Amino acid sequence: MQLSPEEYARAVAYSHEAYWIYFTTTVYTFLVLWGMIRWRVAPRLRDCVLRNPRTRWLQFLLYAPALLLIFAVFLLPTDFWAQWHERKYGQSIESWASWLGSWTTAEITTLISGTLAAALLYFTMRRSPNRWWLWLWMIAVPLIVAVVFIQPVVLDPLFNNFEPLDRSHPGLVDSIEAIVARAGLVLPREHIYLLKIGDKSTGEDAFSDGFGPTKRIYVSDTLIAREPVPATLLLVAHEIGHHKMALDWVEFAVAVLFSLGLLYAINCLFVAAIARWGRQWDIRSPDDWASLPVLALIASLIVVALTPAINGLSRYREHEADRCGLELTHGIVPNAGETAALALQKDAESDLSDPNPPIFVRWWYFDHPPVSERIAFFRSYDPWSTGAQPRYVK
Repeated sequence: MQLSPEEYARAVAYSHEAYWIYFTTTVYTFLVLWGMIRWRVAPRLRDCVLRNPRTRWLQFLLYAPALLLIFAVFLLPTDFWAQWHERKYGQSIESWASWLGSWTTAEITTLISGTLAAALLYFTMRRSPNRWWLWLWMIAVPLIVAVVFIQPVVLDPLFNNFEPLDRSHPGLVDSIEAIVARAGLVLPREHIYLLKIGDKSTGEDAFSDGFGPTKRIYVSDTLIAREPVPATLLLVAHEIGHHKMALDWVEFAVAVLFSLGLLYAINCLFVAAIARWGRQWDIRSPDDWASLPVLALIASLIVVALTPAINGLSRYREHEADRCGLELTHGIVPNAGETAALALQKDAESDLSDPNPPIFVRWWYFDHPPVSERIAFFRSYDPWSTGAQPRYVK
């Protein structure tokens, strides 16, 4: 990245503050969960709702949302801090009123989904105290697949404003369809969308979600406004690459199998913790509703400990999507590697990406390769000039 001293200093300041927010929020979340356990917030709330002469499922519908709302309110300062940071450096232009509305929508969604998840959790615990983790895994995997499947048509409209890209940029859609066809995929023209974020953010974005008949590609209005068509196509080709590569499905299969072992480990630690400190925390048994903060703390600690490995796999996957994107656009976009490098550099400068992230931060925090590495790869990857065989597009 070629930055002036002032731009370099600003990018470093923005990035380093973002790292502080991330790590501070992680520790603070642990402290909130521990505080809820230490001061018996969940047991007191449990006792309060159980005094209500209603059926047990109605009592739970009072308990779970209330506990989740308490947790969300405790985390509100860190959410506010993250948004203040984005506004401070001009990455967000969303008004505080709009941000609060988005936060409220997200929390309502979390309260509903979290309550249903907790209900499923304690139902399986009561029906099978020793094998709840296995039954939960067997139920959760197809549910997660279903959520990913319906996300573009049910969840995305709650948080995003978009319309078919064909209405305003039919020529761009023609080019995207050519890349989709080259990838051997089927994507209806009306499933390519213009994502309207210009009133909230200065960032440029292109992403995809869903699968099968719900597969969608989104291109932000900020990206189209600032980048030429070749650069936009390269960023979109990266997302198309995720759908083409078998690597994503292999990673999903590995994650499904690994999650079974993870749930078993959580169960062992959870049962041991309740047996050792349950009376002190006023938690009667593992299937006591008041055990939820304990389970959440154990799961959070394990997931955070696994973060470097998870992000390492993600960086490799994103690197391969870069490779696939270059191969998909070869011959369609002139000098694709240099075009991609220049587009990413411009995007990184706009997003204040860290030009030289610390090794520990790169290892722990980054789920994409650092920008400097991606730019170097774009400029060096050229199997066609040496007669080598491309990996994904023959």
